[in-house]
Amino acid sequence: MNISKIKKEVARDIISLGGPVFFILALVRISITANYPYIAKLALAGILFLILMIWLKANIHSGLGIIILIFTSIYYDYAYFTIFAAAVYAMAIYSLFYLKKNKQEIIKGTLFGLISTGISYYAVSLIF
Repeated sequence: MNISKIKKEVARDIISLGGPVFFILALVRISITANYPYIAKLALAGILFLILMIWLKANIHSGLGIIILIFTSIYYDYAYFTIFAAAVYAMAIYSLFYLKKNKQEIIKGTLFGLISTGISYYAVSLIF
């Protein structure tokens, strides 16, 4: 196996941390704690993002990745975890560019993820 293939494989592995399967794993992990307001925030952010992603063509991995980064960082409230998670997210974004994914879709994914996170955090905080 040559170095180029290994780099691409590692990049795809890192990107998967912002994918739908990992997002669902995060939801399930939080659901174990029965922290319903937090589950609602994460789920609503995911739904809002998916609507924006489909409607305006954005990258799913950059969007769900930033949502997972923000909500898990708030949930664990531990600086070292946040630094680590942010570094992993930065590597995921780099990997998307390395694999030559659409740059505009990557940027829109991140922006839509941030917007979805803000809306869901605020909206659910009003309800609970």
